Amino acid sequence: MKKIILLWILLAIYVGGYAQPANDNACGAINISVENLGCEPSLIYSYTGATITPGFYGGCINGTSDNDVWYKVTVPANGQFTFKMDAAPSESQSIIASWYSDGNCANQLIPFQSNNGIFCFFSLPFTGTALNLTPGSVTYLRVYKPNNPTGTSGSFKMCVSNNNVLADDPCNAGFMDIEAADPLGQTCLPIRELSYSNASLTAGVPNPTCQSSNFNEIRDVWFKIRVPNSGKFVLNADASNPTTVLAVYSATTCNGPFTQVGCTYGNTALKLNSSPGSILYARVNRWSSSPIPSSTVKICVADRNDLPAVNNSVGKVGIGVDSPFTKLHVIGSGYFNDKIIAGGDIETRGNLIVQGNIINRTANTGLSGSLTLDSLAFTNRLGNHLSLYGGFTPNHYGLGIQGGLMQIYADAAAANIAFGFGSSNNFTERARIINQGEYGMTMKGRLQLSTGTQSAGLWLTNTANSANAAFIGMAADDRVGFFGGTGSQWALTMNTTTGNVGIGLNTANPTRPLSFPASLGEKILLYPGGAGEVGIGVYGNELRLHADNPGAAVSFGTQTNAGVFTQAGRFQISAPYALFVNGSIWANGSTYASDARFKQNISTITSPLQKLLQLNGVEYEMRTDVFHKNNFQQGRQIGLLAQNVEKVVPEAVNEMDGYKGVDYARLVPLLIESIKEQQLQIKNRNEQINKIQTQLDELKLLFESFINK
Repeated sequence: MKKIILLWILLAIYVGGYAQPANDNACGAINISVENLGCEPSLIYSYTGATITPGFYGGCINGTSDNDVWYKVTVPANGQFTFKMDAAPSESQSIIASWYSDGNCANQLIPFQSNNGIFCFFSLPFTGTALNLTPGSVTYLRVYKPNNPTGTSGSFKMCVSNNNVLADDPCNAGFMDIEAADPLGQTCLPIRELSYSNASLTAGVPNPTCQSSNFNEIRDVWFKIRVPNSGKFVLNADASNPTTVLAVYSATTCNGPFTQVGCTYGNTALKLNSSPGSILYARVNRWSSSPIPSSTVKICVADRNDLPAVNNSVGKVGIGVDSPFTKLHVIGSGYFNDKIIAGGDIETRGNLIVQGNIINRTANTGLSGSLTLDSLAFTNRLGNHLSLYGGFTPNHYGLGIQGGLMQIYADAAAANIAFGFGSSNNFTERARIINQGEYGMTMKGRLQLSTGTQSAGLWLTNTANSANAAFIGMAADDRVGFFGGTGSQWALTMNTTTGNVGIGLNTANPTRPLSFPASLGEKILLYPGGAGEVGIGVYGNELRLHADNPGAAVSFGTQTNAGVFTQAGRFQISAPYALFVNGSIWANGSTYASDARFKQNISTITSPLQKLLQLNGVEYEMRTDVFHKNNFQQGRQIGLLAQNVEKVVPEAVNEMDGYKGVDYARLVPLLIESIKEQQLQIKNRNEQINKIQTQLDELKLLFESFINK
């Protein structure tokens, strides 16, 4: 007995140790909250006991046993988020992850497209930003190890953040990305735009010492800074918002107490030193005499380079600086009346403003910053004219001209070209030319096609691009449709005034909400089954609703918005029934197939009256509260109990779904034969009574005759 108990304990430990996790499939995906601004992957997630999800094979690397776990993220209002993943301590770096768009978690998730920024990766650590997503939609993350056998245990770390939203309080603050240090010791440029909405004032935090006393504190927003390994960093705010105050605090927890370690506002950079790896809290205030429900601010944080010490051995000269960094180091602006000649590159960290033209005498012009020109002219030649990225290497981003064709090109087959408005750092995309996959172009907004010499529309070619296979456009001024160039013609049209849709009408105008041509045959194929077809057809004065096999049903009922169907009745070839009704039937009459030619083995009902006397009529009420789907009538009723009838006349009782029913029509012959039997009994008794009466009359006469004598 002890051995059996020990065996059960070991079995339970084994099964429990490799039990499937709750998020073993997409429908059980664990929700990952979107943190503000930025995040650090510190939470550990497990894939112990994961199994493969059917229908989701492959990904970055195809495998036959990719045992996976699932997570989901709700897309923020700006349609994007940043995802970070790292290996847990002592874990492998070879974890694969794939992203899927909103859909049916069971079998209809769609992999991210190339314009979504990230869609698949297989090495850690990883950081990527998902773009162009539908706000409020749910995205799914599938994490797995290739060819990972069932039962393998392991874990990883990850987090998700909204990359441009500041938090209203320090406990929800996200991390600001730290830019690399500038080699010349310059401050970072605040070009990254961050937003906040409905911010309130955090209580218990000292007012920034550098803030003007003209306005009271009304609101603040927060972010965190992880001090870089150098222990030095610099903060800066957008100069276009001189009322922006940046204050940095140290605190043991996000609830304080807070001690200010630095403060700046306007266009003044703040340089700070702190313990490498420590966390500081940055507070953003805006001077204002009234609340601002929502706004944006530009801020940057970067690692810091201090200027090197003077090195007189190489002859460095400084103007306005005690420690020159290069041969000539000038702080402030300078002016040259004549030209500047440089044997190498000329680099500028700001804008290059030219009032004249840029003339290139020896080589192609290359620019990496902003450029303001009155005009820009190139020589009259074919080929590359402007390189935007990558220099004039064989593949680069740029503009060129070849034989009457102006070219806009990217550097790789997988690169895209986008059109929109704003700026590179604050870009709103309206259209994109996609240089990979089956899609050639995407639009954010409407596309208007006007007429040329013919009706407006769009031709679609075949896969070989050798012929126009189909046309989508205007069939007439009041009709839009689909045209098949290989014979179907206008197979589908819609009247733009009435909204009526025509199928197979060609150029005829649809006169009803859905119109078909005047021809017999199947009109709608709903499902092509293995043994037949489910659909609707018209066949010579007959409308057919048909299922696909002899056991299939045609049902009628109601369905809720949630997809819950309540059946009111159905036609189904299922002996002994062909029509099932959940409720009562009101009809002017009914006829049963009873021709003698339909029947065989005919015999007279035996002992009908005896059988009838065993049936018990009862009064009752139907249990409508329990069997509400049957739509039983309420109130007092009379009838028979099927179990009672089954004992006497089993031929009149049938069963469906485990419940019995009585075919009352089959009791009519029993009633007829019972009445006939009873009438025969009455007749026989009447004859006996008449015979006795005759005998009594005869006795009476004899008696009277005897008395008279």
